[in-house]
Order: sequence, then structure tokens, then C-alpha cells
Amino acid sequence: MPVLAYSSEAIQWYDRGIMNLEAKNYSLAVQAYDHAITLEPGYFEAWNAKADALNREGNYSEAFAASGQVITLRPDYVKGWMNRGFILYNLGRYEEELRAYQTAAGIDPSSPDAWFNIGYSLAGMKRYDEAIAAFDKVQALDPAYPHLAANRRIAEQNRDSSTPFYLRYAPAAAVTIIIIGGMVVWYRAVRKKY
Repeated sequence: MPVLAYSSEAIQWYDRGIMNLEAKNYSLAVQAYDHAITLEPGYFEAWNAKADALNREGNYSEAFAASGQVITLRPDYVKGWMNRGFILYNLGRYEEELRAYQTAAGIDPSSPDAWFNIGYSLAGMKRYDEAIAAFDKVQALDPAYPHLAANRRIAEQNRDSSTPFYLRYAPAAAVTIIIIGGMVVWYRAVRKKY
């Protein structure tokens, strides 16, 4: 339900939009949200739902424009920033996607959804240690968060498989490496004594 009090007719159109969205009839959902927005131009939840429906429909440019309306009307709306991140992902604008999720987490640092999407985005950018740290934050906020353990494990596996063997233990070892022509020709790691 909308956060603010809007006209009952606008809310009815919004509810129709939700029903159509759930039925995966995205064009009818967009039409319903447009009716709600016509009646209540400041109805930021309807703008956000419209952006979501357009995104699901594959109309990313219009989804992005509708998302801009949400942010303009309500810059502190966490769901609006999350939705914007999803749209930016589909547009292939990954740095901006990450910033959208970070903005959501900045508004609500206790949002496991924001932190999960930060982790997912960072993992996609091959910034695995940062992704794992974000997933750890989700774990602290909501230990039962869906798919958290699997995504964290994948980030660890990808990090480990992309890190050369001679660098995996560098923080705990004194490492000497000689590289000739791009090939490691000599490697020695001596464990530090503490």
C-alpha cells in the first residue's frame, strides 16, 4: 500500500497495476500506474511500480526515466534506489548500478536487500573481497537471507580461482617471485613467525 494518503481512485488504479504486475501483464500494469499518476502526479510509489513494470517488460530507457521521477519526488526512498539499480544493471551501467545500491544502503544501513545487491554487484565487477564483506554485512543483518550463503560461496570461489597461487598466501608469507616474459620462473614463500 502507498505510504502517503492519495485519492481512493488513484489507489484503486495502483492496486490494479499491482494485480497486473503479479500476473506478468506489464503493459496493462503500466497503463494502470499511468492512470494513478495522472490523478496524483506526486504518487512516487506508482512511479516506482511503473518503472519496475517497464523494466520487466524490457523497456529499459522508459523505466530509467520513470525511475528518475521517483528519485526526484522522493530522494530518500530506498525501494526507488533499489529499483533504479535493477534498471541500471539491465542497461549495462554497472558502476551506476552499484552507486544506486550504495545510496539505498546509505539511506537505510540496516537494509539487507541493499547490502545483498551491493555484494552481488561487486561480485559481478570481480571485486570479490568487497563483495564478500557486503555479504557478511547481510549475514549480520539477516542470517536467513535467501541465497546468501550460495552467493558468498561463489564470490569466494571466483576470488580464489582468479588469484594466482603465489599471491593467495602473500599476507601471511614473505614472497619472492621472479617473472621472465610473463611466466613465473621462481617462487619462494617463507611463513612469517609471529
